[in-house]
This record gives sequence, structure tokens and C-alpha cells, in this order.
Amino acid sequence: MKKTLFISLLLMFLYVEQQVTAQTIINPGFETWSNDFLVPSALNPNSGNNTTGWWDYNFFNSSYIGSSPLSVFRCDTAHSGSYSAKIKTVVYTPTSWNIYKSWGVPFIGHNYFDTLGILFNGNVNETGAKYLPGIPFTQKISTLSFYYMYAPQGGDTAECRALLVKQRSAVGGGLVKIHNAASAWTQATITFTYVSTNQPDTLYILFSSSSLDRKPMPGSTFWVDDVSFTLLTGIDDLSFSDVVSIYPNPSSDFISVDLPNKQNVEIEIYTLYGDLVNKVKNQTKLDVSEYSPGLYLMHIKQNNQIAIKKIQILK
Repeated sequence: MKKTLFISLLLMFLYVEQQVTAQTIINPGFETWSNDFLVPSALNPNSGNNTTGWWDYNFFNSSYIGSSPLSVFRCDTAHSGSYSAKIKTVVYTPTSWNIYKSWGVPFIGHNYFDTLGILFNGNVNETGAKYLPGIPFTQKISTLSFYYMYAPQGGDTAECRALLVKQRSAVGGGLVKIHNAASAWTQATITFTYVSTNQPDTLYILFSSSSLDRKPMPGSTFWVDDVSFTLLTGIDDLSFSDVVSIYPNPSSDFISVDLPNKQNVEIEIYTLYGDLVNKVKNQTKLDVSEYSPGLYLMHIKQNNQIAIKKIQILK
């Protein structure tokens, strides 16, 4: 049996329909697998066609669609339980490329590259040619963790991207990139960054055996197991946010944080991809002159309260 409960900013998954499913993560440890409707020889980590769970692009192996190779497999090497998910980057076939390339747009904002190696949560109806990424989820997540092993090719990078949305608008999320090979089970954690005080309605999770920002390398293999999460609690971000201000914004040199009480303040600055750039305590004036130009998210924390502000850095 699995030891953990389940689950796993990008303005990616925003073009999907809302589903009606219980708020829970299906198959967190990848113990349930079924034969693919279009490709009986393939196994997928879900309960079958038109069910909610983990989905992949194995059905592109179907002769009806294009006969691309399989890219997700049931693996009996597991962190716990009997199985894990093995995701492998493989080269597409020309006939399938025209079909699946556009599937990248709602997930990562652009067409997929010339490889498969994607695992995402949601519902897929192969007979109706319809997919609905994401599952209903109405609470905010603090961290999302999973166990992995990784065998990259040519300096490749594996990824996990997660996003909470409210009516298709981003609430919060993050990602983790796996740069190094790992031959033993290793835990990775995503710390969620929030851009809105709204309560979410949908959670999207995507695993990739290759980088989604540069050319993937065929043969990269990513094993995933035991996805879990912790909820964000004890935070009144709306009322606290109302009394916090930032100036000047935009800025090219210094940004100051103004709030009634400047004791026990912790400030973190993240990129929009969820990468931590800086973290300071009891300091309300920050030097941003060395930051790359662009948008960032500033987290101001004080006494179990948090305010999240967008800041813009100029040259």
C-alpha cells in the first residue's frame, strides 16, 4: 500500500472545460493501470477510457492516429507499492505530428517539440476525441511532492508543472526541474506561489521526461511515484494584503515594502516560474539592481499572514 496521500505557473492549462469529479487526486501512487482503448498493448495509469486519472499520449501509437511509439509504461520498480510510472522521451512519427503538436498549447503555451514523454492528470475520452486536463480542487496547496528517478540524455531536464486556477484564471502554482541523474528514489517538492487571493476550482499537474523550454533529448527516462501535497493554512492573505504597499514599482534599483509593523517580516521574491530569487528577514528595502528585467512575485510574510505582490524590474 502507498505511504502517502496524493497529489502534484505558468499560464498553461487555461483552455479546458470544468469537470465534475470529487475533490481528490486519483491514483496517487500509480497502482491502477488499464489497457488503452485504441492501443490494447499499451497500459495507462487510469481506470480506462473516459475516466479521470493520469493520462498520456500512448494512444498516438494507434494506426488510426499515426503510430508514434509508446512513451509511458507501467514499471514494477516502485518507491512503495507495486508500480510506478515510467515516462520516456521518444521521437514522433510524421503522420502523428500534425495531430498532437497543438496539444502543447493549453499545457505550456506553445506546440510540443518533436517528442513525446508527457503524463498529465485529467479525463480523456478517446472515442469522442476529447480531453479535459485537470481535476476539481478548491483548496490552496502549500507544497506538492513526489518521488522520482531520472536518467537524462545529453544534458536534458525533467519537469513537473502544477497550476491551480479559478474559472481558467491562474491562482497559483509552480514547477520543479530535475537537472541531474538519480538512480535511487529521490523526493522533489514544489512550493506554490500565489498570484491571486481567489479560491481555486481546478488543479493541473504535468510530468515531462524532457525540458519543455528547449529541445528534448530522445531516450531521457523519468520514473515518478508517490505524489503528495500539503495544504496552505493559517493565512489571511486578503486583509493583510490590503495594508501592504510596495514602492516604487516598477523599479530598476531599490524596492521598499511599507506596512504598519515592520517587525518579524520575511520577504521572498520568486520568478513567475516559481524559482526563489531572494529571501530576507526583517528587511523592507531590497536592492533589485542585479535582477534580470521582467515580472516577479514578492511574498511578504508576517505572523502567519502573507501578501503577494507583483513587481516589475526595469533595466
